[in-house]
Amino acid sequence: MKNKLLTIFQVTITVFFIYYTLTKISIYKILEILKSADLLFILFASILYFLSQIISSERLWFILKDNNLIISSKENIKLYMIGIFYNFFIPGGVGGDAYKGVLMNKKFKWGIKKIYKLLILDRLIGFGVIVCLILVFSGFVLDLEFTLKFGALLGPLYTFLFIAGKVLVQKIFDNEIVYNKAFFISHLIQILQFGSIILILISLGITENYFTFIYIFLISSVLSIFSFGGIGIREYVFFTLAANTTVSPDIATSVGLIFTFSALVSSVPGLFFLMKIKSKKKLST
Repeated sequence: MKNKLLTIFQVTITVFFIYYTLTKISIYKILEILKSADLLFILFASILYFLSQIISSERLWFILKDNNLIISSKENIKLYMIGIFYNFFIPGGVGGDAYKGVLMNKKFKWGIKKIYKLLILDRLIGFGVIVCLILVFSGFVLDLEFTLKFGALLGPLYTFLFIAGKVLVQKIFDNEIVYNKAFFISHLIQILQFGSIILILISLGITENYFTFIYIFLISSVLSIFSFGGIGIREYVFFTLAANTTVSPDIATSVGLIFTFSALVSSVPGLFFLMKIKSKKKLST
C-alpha cells in the first residue's frame, strides 16, 4: 500500500510540474532552441554526466567493501546502472536503490538490512555534500557584498560542515570508516556534473551566469527526489529560478531538459544489464 501511494505521489508530482511548466513557455520556442544547440557540446556534457555516475558507483563500492560486503567493481557498476534505469523508467514504490538491494541480497546472500543501511548511507553522504555546496554557492550568487566577507569564512564553514556530517554518520549509522573517502568522492561527482551543466550552457550560447546556473542545478538535484528521474521538477526549477538572470525562461528550461536527456541516456546501459540478468534467470529455470 505504501509503495502504491509513493508511486501515485511521484507520478502526480511529475505530471503536475511538466504540465505547469509547459503552460508557461512556448513548446515551439523550446524546439527551436534545441534544434540550434551545439550537439558536440551536448555529447561531451552527456559523457561527463555518465562518468559522474560511474564514480558514484565507485563511492558505493568503497562503502560496501569497507563494510565487508565484497563485490567486484565491474559487478557493482552493473547493479548501479540497473538502479539508475529503474529510477528513470520503472514506476513503482520500489525505487532503483531498493531493487539494487534486492539483487545484491539474492546474488551474494548478504543481509538485506545491512545492504539497505549502506545504500542509505551512500545516498545521504552524497545528499549532504549537495546541501553543503548549496550553502556555499548561495553566498556567491545571492549577494556580492556578502560574498567578499563570506570568502574568509569559507574554509572554517566547510570544515564545520564536514565534521558535523561525520558526527551524524557516526551517531545514526555507527559507521564513519568510509566517510572521508565518500565525502571526497561526492565532490568529484558534483564537479563532473557542474562541468556537464556548463557544457550544456555553452551548447546554447550562454557565456555568463555559470555560478547561478550551478546553484540552480544543485537546488533541482535536491528537489528532483520527488519525481521520476527529476523529470518535471528539474525543468520547473530552472524555469523559475533563472528569472533572476539575463537568460530567457525558454532557454533556462532547455538547460534542464538537455540535462534530463543526458541523465536518461546514461541510464540506458542499465536496461542492457537488466535484460542479461532476466535472460539468465529464464535459462536457469
